[in-house]
Amino acid sequence: MGKISTPELERLEVFLGTWNLEGQQYEGPFGPAAKITAVETYEWLPGGFFLVHRFEARIGGQPIACIEVIGHDASSQSYPTRTFCSDGNTNEWQFRERDGVWTSAEAAPMARNPMQARSTSVFSDAGNTMTAKWEYSSDGAAWQTFWDVKATKAWRARRES
Repeated sequence: MGKISTPELERLEVFLGTWNLEGQQYEGPFGPAAKITAVETYEWLPGGFFLVHRFEARIGGQPIACIEVIGHDASSQSYPTRTFCSDGNTNEWQFRERDGVWTSAEAAPMARNPMQARSTSVFSDAGNTMTAKWEYSSDGAAWQTFWDVKATKAWRARRES
């Protein structure tokens, strides 16, 4: 059985491959100010319906790893994503793409307060550079940046036919 290909799933192909990420975490509810370095990989789960994202990082001196599974939901026109991290945290995200800009929104409980988080990712350099800004809010009105990162594609994967 071949892979299923739809225009919506094909939009995820911009992520495929291995990325080297560097950036900054700002002091706040996610931790102290610290340098971020990471290697990210994105690959198709056999069958072609889901993209698997692995994130292995150091934030300051602390290692963290996460795995995500990204799919597409036609009814909401979004990309539901489920994240599992080595520190025991899990999150559910709803990504959307518009004109090559990927945005996400999620509600994450933080220290007994519901905290909202969101991100904006932009690709440039023919898809070889990705910059992302991650923000949080306690009220959904005032947003503060907690991560600014830039990733450079080290290896480009191709979708199997």
